[in-house]
Amino acid sequence: MDWFLAKIFFLGFVVSLQINGYYGCFEEERLALLDFKAFVHSNGDDADLLLPSWNHDRSSDCCRWERVTCNSTTGHVIKLSVNDTKQITFDGYYEDTSIWYLNVSQFQPFKELISLNLSYNAIAELIDNEVLKVLGKFSAVKSLDLHNNFMAGQLSEQDLAELCNLKVLILQFNAEWNSANSL
Repeated sequence: MDWFLAKIFFLGFVVSLQINGYYGCFEEERLALLDFKAFVHSNGDDADLLLPSWNHDRSSDCCRWERVTCNSTTGHVIKLSVNDTKQITFDGYYEDTSIWYLNVSQFQPFKELISLNLSYNAIAELIDNEVLKVLGKFSAVKSLDLHNNFMAGQLSEQDLAELCNLKVLILQFNAEWNSANSL
């Protein structure tokens, strides 16, 4: 009889999650977001002004932070819009200190990420064979927006194959971007 009640309770809990949705982000993803905020701050930008809701308060739900969208059922981050966090104007001249060299592996904790917008951030280096291998591990990513940065390089069909589920790749307005295929 006790086993039957335990099954009913568990089934009720699962159904409740499905109906009401799961609220609250995963600690690993919350910490990765805070690491990105620290990266923004370490590069001389006012991260508290740019990402004010991103805070270290353990009771703060990162699914409710601006620029973050979570799956309402699982609580995993599915969309991250950290575009224009560099807060620069594109006037054609930049000092080396204003250019970001972004470590894309800091986005690895986001297991269900389907959309990542990193546009308008003065990212100089992000796409190369090693980085594509890291991005290729994001099996759910369908949209990657990297426009208006300073990336230069060449993509081959093999490079693009690393991003198996990618449907949208935006690379416009980067420094001399070349591709074997039209993107």
